[in-house]
Amino acid sequence: MTLPNFLVVGAAKSGTTSLYYYLKQHPEIYMPDNIKETFFFSSITAEQFSGPGNKYARTAITSLQDYEKLFELAGSRKAIGEACVAYLYYYQTSIEKILKLLGREIKIIIALRNPVDRAYSNYLHHLRENWEPLSFVEATTEKVQNQRKQDGWWWGFEYLPVSFYYEQVKAYIDIFGKERVLVILHDDLVSDAQVAIEKIFRFLAVDPSFIPDTTIRHNVSLVPRNKKIHSLLSKPNFYNTALRKVLPKKFYKELFEELKNRNLIKPPKLSMEDRIKLMPVFREDIFKLQDLIQRDLSSWSELN
Repeated sequence: MTLPNFLVVGAAKSGTTSLYYYLKQHPEIYMPDNIKETFFFSSITAEQFSGPGNKYARTAITSLQDYEKLFELAGSRKAIGEACVAYLYYYQTSIEKILKLLGREIKIIIALRNPVDRAYSNYLHHLRENWEPLSFVEATTEKVQNQRKQDGWWWGFEYLPVSFYYEQVKAYIDIFGKERVLVILHDDLVSDAQVAIEKIFRFLAVDPSFIPDTTIRHNVSLVPRNKKIHSLLSKPNFYNTALRKVLPKKFYKELFEELKNRNLIKPPKLSMEDRIKLMPVFREDIFKLQDLIQRDLSSWSELN
C-alpha cells in the first residue's frame, strides 16, 4: 500500500495550487494527476454543505480504498504527496486522521498569505463563481458569516476565520515538530518562486537542482467584466440548455469556458478604507504567528 509521505495542507488562496503544479513537475515527486483537493483527512462530506460551494464537497474522497487508488502509480518516487487546503482550517480532525494513517514521520508544507489579502482573494474567487452576492465588507460581518455557516455554505465563505493562522499552524508544529513542518509565505512565491521551490525540494530530500516551470500563475483571482454575461454563461438557462443539447459535450464545455475566460478581468484592489477596518482584527494573531515561525511578518500589518 502506497500512501503520502508529505502533505501540502493550506492555506486557501495562498499559492497552494501553484505549489501543486510546480512540485508535480519534479521527476522524484508524485502527486495525483486527476485530483488536487481530496479532503480525505478533513473528513468533509457532501452532507455538511448544502449551500453555495457544495460542488467542492461532492468531490470529497471519504473511503481509504479510494484514497489509496490515487497513489497506485507513484512507483519508486521518493516524495509522494497531495495538497488540500481544508487540512489547515480543519486541523483538529485532519491531524488526528493523519497521525492514525500516516504517523508522525509525515512532512507538512504550509503556505500562508497576508490574512486580509487571503480573505479578499477568497471573496473574489466566489464572486467569479457567481456565488457571492454581497460586497466584501458585508460578507465579512459576523452576522453574515454565522448565518452562512448555519445555512450550510461552503467553509471557504468563512473569510475571516480561515485567515487566523496561529492556532492552525501551532497545532501542526506541536504534533509533528518544527523539523517536519515547512512554512512558505505567499510573498516568497511572488518575489522569487524558484528559491522558494528549491527550499521545498530540500525539505522533501529530492534533487534541489531541478528547475520547474514557474512562469504560469495558477488559480489567479479574476472577476467578471460583465456580470449579466457571466451569469448567462454560468447558470442554466434557455440558451445554454439549448446549445448543450445540440453541441458535442467537449466542444460545448470548451466553448463556454473560453467565453467565460474572455469576460474575466483583473479585480479591483481592496480599498484602503476596508483594509484599515480589517487589519486590527488580525494584528494579535500575526504577532503570535511571527514568533512561532520566526519570520518577519511586519509587512502584513502595513498599509499598501
